Amino acid sequence: MDKRKRYRELVNLLKKYSEQYYLWDSPTVTDAAYDELYNELLDLEKEFPTLKASDSPSQTVGAKATGKFAKVSHPYPMLSLENAYSEDDISVFWERLKKSARGHRVDLVLEPKLDGLSASLTYKNGLLVRGATRGDGVVGEDVTQNIMTLENIPRKIVAENLPEEIEIRGEVIMKKKDWQKLNELQADSSKKLFANPRNAAAGSLRQLDAEVTRSRKLTFFAYALVARKQVFRTQMEILEALAHYGFSVTDKISVCQDQGEAFLFYSQLERQRAELDYDIDGVVYKANDLFLQQEMGASSKFPRHSIAYKFPAEKAETTVLDIVLQVGRSGNITPVAELKPVTVGGVVISKATLHNRDEIERKDIRVGDRVVLQRAGDVIPQILYPLPEKRPPNAAPFIFPDVCPCCGSGLAISEAEVAIKCLNINCEAQIIEKLIHFASRHAFDIEGLGDGNLRFLFGAGFVRTPPDIFELENKRLQINLENMDGWGSQSVENLFASIRRARVMTLDRFIYALGIPQVGRSVSKLLATFFGSAAQLLEYAQDEKLNELLTIEGIGPAILQDITNFLNNENNMECIRRLVDQVAVSNMGIGEDGPLAHKTIVFTGVFQHLSRTEAGELAEKSGAKVMSSVSAKTSLVVAGENAGKKLDQAQKLGITILTESDFLKIIGIDS
Repeated sequence: MDKRKRYRELVNLLKKYSEQYYLWDSPTVTDAAYDELYNELLDLEKEFPTLKASDSPSQTVGAKATGKFAKVSHPYPMLSLENAYSEDDISVFWERLKKSARGHRVDLVLEPKLDGLSASLTYKNGLLVRGATRGDGVVGEDVTQNIMTLENIPRKIVAENLPEEIEIRGEVIMKKKDWQKLNELQADSSKKLFANPRNAAAGSLRQLDAEVTRSRKLTFFAYALVARKQVFRTQMEILEALAHYGFSVTDKISVCQDQGEAFLFYSQLERQRAELDYDIDGVVYKANDLFLQQEMGASSKFPRHSIAYKFPAEKAETTVLDIVLQVGRSGNITPVAELKPVTVGGVVISKATLHNRDEIERKDIRVGDRVVLQRAGDVIPQILYPLPEKRPPNAAPFIFPDVCPCCGSGLAISEAEVAIKCLNINCEAQIIEKLIHFASRHAFDIEGLGDGNLRFLFGAGFVRTPPDIFELENKRLQINLENMDGWGSQSVENLFASIRRARVMTLDRFIYALGIPQVGRSVSKLLATFFGSAAQLLEYAQDEKLNELLTIEGIGPAILQDITNFLNNENNMECIRRLVDQVAVSNMGIGEDGPLAHKTIVFTGVFQHLSRTEAGELAEKSGAKVMSSVSAKTSLVVAGENAGKKLDQAQKLGITILTESDFLKIIGIDS
């Protein structure tokens, strides 16, 4: 496979998985599967340094804050931790510490790596004034009202020599017993169950209604204290102070002076893991000396003085009852193993994706096989391998069909996506999946149009295309939905009310809802900012202007080709035109009064505090138009370290050049 193509594929996949995990609390891959892809990305970046992109997960932390809450800029970046998977990794880390210590003794503080949601609490004159999520490490979400509902968080700190302003950092978790009680209540109310305590904690803290957060028992464990002037000398002093201030601090802590002690603690905690009343997924190794921590500093993503030694993924053995094929909205055929239900880490697992035909053939997974699967905090786990010695004598190799399981059309192999696809755009399975996507939470968010109801409406012939949804209410008397099985007058009324609300839509969500291949939420926002209005979108689709999309940072030839193919299809264009007649699509105007209003800006080089993607978003919010290439029309160039040809071009053209610090000051952020 082409290395450049594989690299972009990995970047896009990992960004999607990070958003699912950090923002939407709905991970779809295991931690182990994510780490495997992430390590492949690092290997490519090491082998081909010129491939490294500013939006690479190796250069970013967490994921962008959503629009649900007000944004909060962290005065001090909230970085994530580098992962270790073996004793060799820890040995390399230990040598790094000893080298930085220049002959002085190195003490390590070992703490359990809590599996929850990172949060920061700001206190001024001892009073709690703000609570925020980590977000992408630079900008998080203001969840102050929700944080105030947590019973074990002190509203006031009374202590001598307390700095005027301090930030307490820690993890918001849900204990296992509280997660089980919450799921019992969810089941009683026929609501969605939370796959694990981490998802439950994240979803509960990020509720728009603080009373919902209050009703779900969350716990905050503190592990760090940040202030402009540090008054402590060691991490252990900080932990002791946090406990003295009234915060919950885990009692599973050890101070070690050699690797043998550290590995022993790791092994002991791994054995105790299942007995703890909260989830952990590893051990954090951290330099105890705060001066050494400061000396070692941090990369753009990780502090160099700490590392997380991850536990191996939890595993279980079960039986493959069947292998079924699912047809996605883009026509991709995905095999899924239906399993005899098995509990792994407190979660009942009954399905696991097999990804594609090559995966089935490579692992030789058959119906009836006993298989070993693993789970590491995910929803759908990964089958590691079958157990041939336990295979039934009649278990035959799985034969991938030559035709679509839904419409019977022939299948094609997509070399670009390494997938088998049904190319019939009239395939009912694809149409239904596209409708489900259109009505989903991050698109038009039409409550009452879930999987089951949409399948019913499609089967009855009432909804065949997205615009049909907005014509349902006008046909109310004709279709008489209230009298059909599974419906009632109240559910129908609620559905129509939700559809009416969806008639007002932002352009980025409108574009995302169309289901254009490779156009997720982040690309939809880029396109919405570029087009500005639905009218402009339609105008660009009718001429050769679409090539201008290549000037947008983050859109390359492959994405442009998918956009062009989609908009060149007359059925798709007719759908868009009908939707524009039905929906009021708000324009995406840039900040007319922003400090960078009407400026065209280009970013180049590597920045200390921001990724290029983050910088671009901040610039757009401040009124600028962000471009990927320098021209005579460019107003400003922001240059980081290792800036190359773009900086040279800007100097030749006499364009104003800013440093990262200059840029942050202009937009009102203190670097």
